Amino acid sequence: MHQSWSASSLPRGIIVSCQPSATSPWRSPEHVAALASAAESGGAAAVRVDGPEAVKACRRVTSLPIIGIYTDPTAHRAVAITPTLRHALALVEAGADIVALDASYDARSRDGQDLAALIGDLKQQTGVPVMADIAVLTDGLIAVSAGADMVGSSTTGYTGGALSTFPDLRLVEDLTESLRVPIIAERGYATEEHVESAFRAGAYAVVIGSAITDPVFITTRFAELFKHIVPRT
Repeated sequence: MHQSWSASSLPRGIIVSCQPSATSPWRSPEHVAALASAAESGGAAAVRVDGPEAVKACRRVTSLPIIGIYTDPTAHRAVAITPTLRHALALVEAGADIVALDASYDARSRDGQDLAALIGDLKQQTGVPVMADIAVLTDGLIAVSAGADMVGSSTTGYTGGALSTFPDLRLVEDLTESLRVPIIAERGYATEEHVESAFRAGAYAVVIGSAITDPVFITTRFAELFKHIVPRT
């Protein structure tokens, strides 16, 4: 049985999202575990990992807290990120310390099971803390009312919310001012300036993904910079 939420469940700091993109050559559970191990060596506070097999692989090589999500592209529903209790339990069984699930506005009802029922059932059976992935402030308010232990701006921009630039620091500020749970800044944090701004806005932790773990994304950034600096001949 896992313990209920406490600060020790998720230390403050940098969370590395070890979720390779579809274009990354590093997609096997072993590759993800290597990324998690590197994140721990670099001083990360936690890692965010997608799927039970990847969680199992990471659990073997790191003592960091693992935030598990379960993206199910085969799910015939609007919600693909940890859509059911079955998905959440599979993450806990694999070794996840925290379960993250989609709590954005289109995710409040899950084939007849509402968000509060899902969170309540998960906590009753496991005691594992729940992170709500949200897109707008209203989502966060509803998620906390439903029992979420922490809120992350993970789905901002995905669900039709008005947003033109990333990262969405205003959302972090609004969540921090309105909620009494840890706020996790996520999506679009790629530079030192982004991270500093997020913590100044009140974030408890900041998730960094592609800027650390995706070599295709990193290479593309530098290649595009080169094109702007060196004129074509």
